[in-house]
Amino acid sequence: MIHRSLFSCASSIAVAISLAFAPAPASAAAPATAAAQTQTNGWGVRLTDVTPDPAIRYGTLPNGMKYAIMRNSTPKGAASLRLQFAFGSLGEKENERGLAHFIEHMAFNGTTHVPEGDMIKILERQGLAFGPDTNAVTGFDSTTYMLDVPRTDDEHVDTALFLLREVAGEVKFDPAAVERERGVVLGERRARDSFQLRQLIDVLGFDLPSTPYPNRIPIGTEEVIKTASADTVRALYHRYYRPENATLVFVGDADPALIEAKIKKSFGDWKEVGPAGGELPRGTVDLSRKADFDTFIDPAVPTTVDVTIMREWQKPVDTIAYRQQKVLEALATGIVNRRLARLSNASNTPLLGGAMIVQDQKDTARVTTLKLAAKDGAWKDAVSAAEQEVRRALQYGVTAGELKTELAATETALRTAAEQEGTRNNKALADAIVGTVDEDKFVTTPTFRYAMFQKMAASITPAQIGATLKSLWTGSPPLVHLSSKQEVPIAELASAFDSSRAVAVAAPADAATAAFAYDSFGTPGKVVQDKRIADLGVRTVRFANNVRLNIKKTDFDAGKVLFIVRLGDGVLDLPKDKPGLNVMLSSMSALAGLKKHSFEELKELGAGRVLSFGTGVTDDAFVASGATTPKDLALQMKVSAAYLLDPGFRPEAESKWRNAVPVLEKQVDSQPQAVAALRLPVLLADGDQRFGMPSGDILSKRSFDEARAALAPAIASGAVEITVVGDADEQAVIDAVAASFGAVGPRKLEKSPLAGATKAAFRSERSPISLTHDGAVDQALVEAAWPTDDDHDFRKEVAMDLLTQTLDVMLTEKVRESLGDSYGVSLQNMMSDAFPGFGYLSASAVVAPDKMDEVEKAIAETAAELRDKPVDADVLARARNPELDKIDRQMRENGFWLGALSKSQSDPERLDRIRQRKAILQSITAADLQKLAKEYLQPNRLQTARIVSSKLAAAATPGTTGK
Repeated sequence: MIHRSLFSCASSIAVAISLAFAPAPASAAAPATAAAQTQTNGWGVRLTDVTPDPAIRYGTLPNGMKYAIMRNSTPKGAASLRLQFAFGSLGEKENERGLAHFIEHMAFNGTTHVPEGDMIKILERQGLAFGPDTNAVTGFDSTTYMLDVPRTDDEHVDTALFLLREVAGEVKFDPAAVERERGVVLGERRARDSFQLRQLIDVLGFDLPSTPYPNRIPIGTEEVIKTASADTVRALYHRYYRPENATLVFVGDADPALIEAKIKKSFGDWKEVGPAGGELPRGTVDLSRKADFDTFIDPAVPTTVDVTIMREWQKPVDTIAYRQQKVLEALATGIVNRRLARLSNASNTPLLGGAMIVQDQKDTARVTTLKLAAKDGAWKDAVSAAEQEVRRALQYGVTAGELKTELAATETALRTAAEQEGTRNNKALADAIVGTVDEDKFVTTPTFRYAMFQKMAASITPAQIGATLKSLWTGSPPLVHLSSKQEVPIAELASAFDSSRAVAVAAPADAATAAFAYDSFGTPGKVVQDKRIADLGVRTVRFANNVRLNIKKTDFDAGKVLFIVRLGDGVLDLPKDKPGLNVMLSSMSALAGLKKHSFEELKELGAGRVLSFGTGVTDDAFVASGATTPKDLALQMKVSAAYLLDPGFRPEAESKWRNAVPVLEKQVDSQPQAVAALRLPVLLADGDQRFGMPSGDILSKRSFDEARAALAPAIASGAVEITVVGDADEQAVIDAVAASFGAVGPRKLEKSPLAGATKAAFRSERSPISLTHDGAVDQALVEAAWPTDDDHDFRKEVAMDLLTQTLDVMLTEKVRESLGDSYGVSLQNMMSDAFPGFGYLSASAVVAPDKMDEVEKAIAETAAELRDKPVDADVLARARNPELDKIDRQMRENGFWLGALSKSQSDPERLDRIRQRKAILQSITAADLQKLAKEYLQPNRLQTARIVSSKLAAAATPGTTGK
């Protein structure tokens, strides 16, 4: 289960696109008609001059439950269901803190018609994997259950509705089941206990002291979770899990009338039990509160500063005028955020990042926050730089050039969404509809939102944006919150802020945008080979300079094109004695820019276009990848060619890297999960620091001079293979590549990694590994890993994936459900395609330190069960069915095809894996899995690892130690 935090870090422009823009009526500024003022939709929401998406069918059952149904066919034949209750942690009493979330857990653990432990099994038999396809989220004011069914036949839809109906009113809360689930909920609380959670609570307590939010974090308190009785949990459930508090949303490839009839049949008899709970309390904000300052100190926390202004809450009415105002606010914050980005991306800047965010704190206040991240110890300089930049905008407004850039970016985002309207995704649509519940807002179509923006865009002026900025910073005196690793006196924070405000600021310059310097790479390349792979719908092309191109045209996502460019051999091209170069290059490539353009110049040049910047490093290639549109593909290929073949290695990126490494180091060491993900792989690979992430001491030594030298051979002649998938004309793709990569000098066709680079081996001896973290004392992590093989044998790889899924199903039952020792077990099957013979299967779990022995034993016993006898047919089906449905779903997803086709010419044998995967998966037997378990999951091959708090390091298992 996952949880929403109160404050989102989404950019203001993204918020605007999802929430603010509205469809255009005949006259965007016209007042609502009398008819509209008296009409309501099926949820009883009064209609305004905003036109809701007509494809959504709204309704309310006689018992008060609301529903919404929308026919949609992306992905084809599937559906997304959401059941939301207008109830979250705000509805808890002091002795119920955490029980809203506890109820969410119990909904999967025994209902009137589904015995304890069977609900997840039913879903798995239907092809739904727990987590990716079935999940739930508890927030402050809502709890939402989510099912994404692979097929919309009667069996799947009826089962989904049946299970949601069980959640709605039939949860049993058997005392024994409640007792067993305590450990799971405590395990989740333990896994989420981090400096980020403590920081959030501290910020909420400072900004909103007279509200319940600081004391109603959904994960709750350990005391309540440990002691609450089944009766207490049940009573809270009946107070709020009631028809009038519920909304069911169905978006999928099915007849709305048929779905409506099924909903009425499933939920029509649902009746409330006992008295209803009261309105969720929101508290108040004292707008007359004087300027105030606060600090949060933690050794792992990045240095951050929040400056917050509160304004009076006014319930919004979803009208054209309201949405137009949201557009202006989004443009204003977008311009400020571009300025902050330039500051944070400059050389030797104290800022690591910054953003201005505007939010509604429902029924409480409107909130504007300036969020800043600084290099360690540089909070004063960061505060000054950002505070003065915002004040510059308030005092002098914005320039015409800034407004033009932001309008272009917004227009592109809205136009692109409108062009892709026909292939909107079920999940996104379902979530959008759920997001309007009890908000009296409407879901509108991308076409209407774009039309509205077009009507208002020409009349927007810099003066309007300046006035909007001032309105966003008019309200309560500022609240300034500092998070730091070291103690900072409040008086010092207040003094630094006041000193910055006393510094005069100058008007901004309206800089001119330079012409794109990479418009021509020379004479476009000639095609010398052109073939088709008919059964896969793929066209392969080779140019005279040996650049290879793979194209698959699809109709899955209208107006969207995915691409990946592979250059050279990636990590295999980097010297082993310079570990961390791959991390630095992947992190800093975009900011490092090009020789002829800085990153900021590129962003200005790209305003109004859909482009991806930067590159990354994989085990066997340097890659440029992302999404664009058919219109922008030609420019994207030129941008990617420049990034791969003429990287800038600019000093501002190297400076930012130096500042970021200490922050990254502390964050990795703050939680056992991060240590397991980034420190442990180095040890499992027998000390090879190309796996995982090296220490901060090593990372800080890496330089762009080293990167420049290491990349030079690949840049000069490394093999290039490009794959383009999506809604693009084949000839247009060929022309775009011909004018960019096809026009450069000759490239190699064969891989040529550094001598010895492909050698990698699993740890040579098996003494237990002991690592430490700097987080909570009650957090520990155990991991078990068995060395396996690379992925050269595809049948074995598929079987190992299925063995991993089977182990996941069995361990979830044993460790989570039966023992109640952990929130969950994480499984990984890593079989390398770059390092011959290298791979491993691992299982890990975050647990209390006193449960490490028990969980390690459970993992070992489960491995023994798989070795000693064929797995039960039902367990095998529950492991296999979600994988089979995933394969069917992937065949309609551009992302899958992009990865599957990325080596179509350099490694054509892998194309058979697309053809064969499902048949192989269906053919694998329980005996096959037992054979693999006997081969790999032997006790003498097992490598165990424990990660405990550094404060408990003395009690850790002897062995390899370290961070």
